[in-house]
Amino acid sequence: MKSKASALFAVVLIALAVLGFSYAWWTETLTISGTITTGELDVEFTGAYTSTCSDYMTCTVNFEGGGEADPTPGDLSKMTVTVNNGYPSGWCNITFTIRNCGTIPAKVKAINISPVSGLEISMEGLSVGTQINPNGTVSPALKIHVAEGAAENSQYTFTVTIEFDQWNKT
Repeated sequence: MKSKASALFAVVLIALAVLGFSYAWWTETLTISGTITTGELDVEFTGAYTSTCSDYMTCTVNFEGGGEADPTPGDLSKMTVTVNNGYPSGWCNITFTIRNCGTIPAKVKAINISPVSGLEISMEGLSVGTQINPNGTVSPALKIHVAEGAAENSQYTFTVTIEFDQWNKT
C-alpha cells in the first residue's frame, strides 16, 4: 500500500510539474502605456473695439483682465460699456473682437443680457453654438437702444455674459 501511495504521489507530482511547465509555456503578457495631454480652453476680448452712436451720445468701453473664472493676469475677460448723454430713441453700436487663445475650438454655450428697464440691448454676429477655432476671432456687435420710457438724468447699468464650452465633435 505504501508503494502504491508513493507511486500515486510521484504521478501527481509529475503531472503537476508538466501542467505548470505547459502553463508557463503558453503565457504571454502585453503592456500598453499611454500619455494624454489635454488642450486648453482660453477665450478673451482682444481689447479692440469701434463704436458709433446717435448724435450727442458717446460711448466708452473699458476692458479688464483676470476674472473669477480666469485669474490669469492680462487676460481680458470683462468689458465695461459706458453710454453718456443717452436720450429716448438714441442708440450706440459697439463692435468688439473675441479671440480664442486656447488650443481647442470653443463654442458659445450661452449669451446672457441682464434686462434693464429703459434700455433695449441685443447682440448681433454671435449666437449660441457659434464656434471659434484656435487662434480664430469673431467680431460681434452690441446694439444698445434707449427706449422711449427712459428716465431723464439717469444712469443705467447692464451686464452681458458670454459663456464658452469646448467644442465636441458629434
